[in-house]
Amino acid sequence: MLKNSQNSYGRVARLLHWLSALAVIAALVFIEMKDLFPKGTPMRDFMKAGHFQAGVTVLLLVLPRLAWRFANPLPRITPAPDKRIALASHAAHWALYALMLALPLLGIIALQNFGREISYFGITLPTLVSVSEDAAGNLMDLHETLGNLIMWLAIAHAVAAFWHHFSVKDDTLTRLTGPLR
Repeated sequence: MLKNSQNSYGRVARLLHWLSALAVIAALVFIEMKDLFPKGTPMRDFMKAGHFQAGVTVLLLVLPRLAWRFANPLPRITPAPDKRIALASHAAHWALYALMLALPLLGIIALQNFGREISYFGITLPTLVSVSEDAAGNLMDLHETLGNLIMWLAIAHAVAAFWHHFSVKDDTLTRLTGPLR
């Protein structure tokens, strides 16, 4: 089943979700591991490049993911959650979507403000802004702050999924994974 049903997400939504999750995790791991290596070393440069490639992958995945989200009804949760829980869940999901859009764009624009040409797996990205070192520093600070936010929000998202599955005992998690044995 490609499309969502009343009770579960379809294969396309599942694939886009898990690929996005892997790309976000990869971006976070690469940037955190970067600090393990001295400045100017090939490994540190590799970690920064990996962070960038993963970040652009997030951007490229979130666009079709949002389109698919709008084109397909959400499966219902059984039993239905409290209205406050449902509202918090929707707010968290939309915050994650916004961050998956904003973070890669901020990163691209910040690097271009530093005067760097950017390529994604060998394809040079169009230049969106001219060089401004002051703006670049401010954008990098914002990018880092939002990066920390997406990390904690993603952790809360995963914890909430397990809480729903093991404590609340609803089908929130299995709508996206299929039956867990």
